Amino acid sequence: MRTRQNLIFGLLVLLSFLSLAIFAQRGERLRTIIQERRGDREPRGGNLNEIVVDGRRRTYLVHLPRSYDKSKRLPLVLAFHGGGGNAQNMAKMSGFNEKADKENFIVVYPNGSGRFDNMLLTFNAIGCCDYAMETNIDDVKFVSLLIDKLIKDYAVDKKRVYATGFSNGALISYRLAAEIPDKIAAIAPVAGALFDSSPKAKGKVAVLVIHGLADTAVPYEGGTSQRDRITKRQNAPFKSVAFAANFWARNNGCKDKPIKTNEPKVIRERYSGCEANNDVEVISIVDGLHSWPSGEKGREAADEPSTAINATDEIWKFFKDHKKP
Repeated sequence: MRTRQNLIFGLLVLLSFLSLAIFAQRGERLRTIIQERRGDREPRGGNLNEIVVDGRRRTYLVHLPRSYDKSKRLPLVLAFHGGGGNAQNMAKMSGFNEKADKENFIVVYPNGSGRFDNMLLTFNAIGCCDYAMETNIDDVKFVSLLIDKLIKDYAVDKKRVYATGFSNGALISYRLAAEIPDKIAAIAPVAGALFDSSPKAKGKVAVLVIHGLADTAVPYEGGTSQRDRITKRQNAPFKSVAFAANFWARNNGCKDKPIKTNEPKVIRERYSGCEANNDVEVISIVDGLHSWPSGEKGREAADEPSTAINATDEIWKFFKDHKKP
């Protein structure tokens, strides 16, 4: 009888240890997810700066190139994170800090808005997304004032201010180009789209579109996202990549038909004859998913980035060839 009791006791102790191990593992996994969303695991983040817009504290991350000299005006790249991400997350995904150090430009990562301090943040692109859209956050005003402040605080060449972003960040870059074209020379949305509700352009801006044909989050052909968590955060279907390209080609006075070239796993389209060097180009990645090509995953469960191109390299190459008159 005692032997049986000892055996049962031993089994109970073993089960208790196993339960504690599983609980600890799950707790660590949850902690990792939260840290990834907040950007706590990204050592390159630095300290957040802030600006108050309409009584709301807005934050952003500044990276100055290693060779920064305040006596020399430099290009400025604004890089917008995707829905649910943050500034540190975008720095990690894109690798723009390293590119800025090599090419000598300033890169700034604005934070969106959310119900929590530095996680699950979004930008208001009218048709999307979540908190920023639902509470009608004026992100255009935020970025406009931010550009003014950055020009004042740092050696920024106001004729060479650019905007790029991923997913929700790509959506807001489209909106910024339409609403404050006097302050932005070029945009490069990655995995983004326009909506029927997107504003008409108030001026001309050079545009480079990068999108994967196999993207299920923001489908290349437009329509409803195939991911429930995204569908719930928007109030209108996405328009296609072709729609966005044609929208900007018409706005910029380009010829109707783009010049198309095919490469392994990449299709390039360039609209010619655009006014005042406001080119429109599209890079379509045949096997591209919802990711930053040749970048890092924003989170563990994210799509695998395509290696067909390096999005950061392509974007900077496009940006440095365009500036305001």
